[in-house]
Amino acid sequence: MSDSRSSSATLPRSVIEQAGAAASQSNIDASIGAETAEPTVAPVPQSASRTITVPDLPWRRMGGFALFGVAGLIVLFLLYLFAFTPLTAARDQKRLADSLKGHPLTVYKLVDGHLPPAGSAVAVLQIPSIGVDKVVVQGTSAANLMNGPGLMPGTSLPGSPGNSVIAGRRMTFGGPFGAIGSLKTNAKIRVVDGAGAFNYKVTSIHHVAIGQKDVVLPTRDNRLTLVTSDSSVVTGGREVVRAKLVGRAVVVPDSTVSVPSYDLGLSGDPAAGGLAAMWSFLTLVVLVGAAYAAWRLRRPWLVYLFSVPVVLMCGLFACESVARALPATF
Repeated sequence: MSDSRSSSATLPRSVIEQAGAAASQSNIDASIGAETAEPTVAPVPQSASRTITVPDLPWRRMGGFALFGVAGLIVLFLLYLFAFTPLTAARDQKRLADSLKGHPLTVYKLVDGHLPPAGSAVAVLQIPSIGVDKVVVQGTSAANLMNGPGLMPGTSLPGSPGNSVIAGRRMTFGGPFGAIGSLKTNAKIRVVDGAGAFNYKVTSIHHVAIGQKDVVLPTRDNRLTLVTSDSSVVTGGREVVRAKLVGRAVVVPDSTVSVPSYDLGLSGDPAAGGLAAMWSFLTLVVLVGAAYAAWRLRRPWLVYLFSVPVVLMCGLFACESVARALPATF
C-alpha cells in the first residue's frame, strides 16, 4: 500500500501537465468538428421529387410554317383557278367530244325525250365571232360547269319551242363565256343537238342585277339565252345574251325535271364550303406537323420527302372545294 502511494506521488509534474493539455486539445477539436459538420437531412421520397417536363418546342418555327402554309394555300388556289382549271376543262371537252363521235345514236336520243345524265354531252355550241366551239353538258351545277357550258335543267332543248338557257363560266375552267359580252346584235349562234342543227341571231346583250326579272323563266317565243357572271370580281349579277331562233322550232317530248335551287340560281355547291374549310385545316396541320417532325428527327429531307405529297394532295382538295363553293358561272 505504501509503495503504490509513493509511486503515484513521485510522478513528474511535467508529465501531468502534458496529459492535461492533450485532453483539453481533444475537447476543443471535438467541439470544432461538431460545429463544422453538415446537418443530416432526411431522405426525400422519390414520388415527391417528380416534375412535369414541358418539351422545348420551336414555337416560332412552327408559327412561321403555319403562316407560310396560309400564304401557300392562297398562291396554290390562284394557280389552281387560272392555270390548272383551263387544262382540266380542255381535257374534259376532249372527252365529251369523243363521246359524241363514239356513240352518236346513244347521245342524240333527245328528240325522244331521253336526257343524258348530268355532266354528259347534250349539244354543241358554236359562236364563230368570239371563237366559241364547245360541247354543252346537261346541268348547271358548279361541278357540271367545270366540264363546259351547261344546259339548265327544266328549260327547253335548243331548237325546240320556248327558252333554252345555257350557262357558262366567265373566268375559270377556260372561261368559255368570258367574251359573250362583246357580241354584237345579229351575231350568229349555232347549236347542234339531238333535235337537229339550229341557227340563232343575237337580239340583245345586257346586264341583269340581283332582284331584276329572271332570264331563265319560260317564254312564249323561241329563244336561246346565254348566261354568265358579270364582269366584277365579286359577282353580283349576270351577263346575258338573248338570241332568237331562225326558222321553225322542232317539237320534242317534254323533258322537265326536278332542279335543285342552286342549279337555277347558278350558285356554288352548298356543301363545298365545309369541305374547303376541312381540307384547308388538314393542310395546315400536316405542314406544322412536318415542321415539328423535322425538328425532332433532325432529318428534314426524309420528312419533306413524305410530307410534301400529302400537303399538295390536301391543298388541291381544298382548292377544288373552294372552286365548287364559288358561283357556278365565275
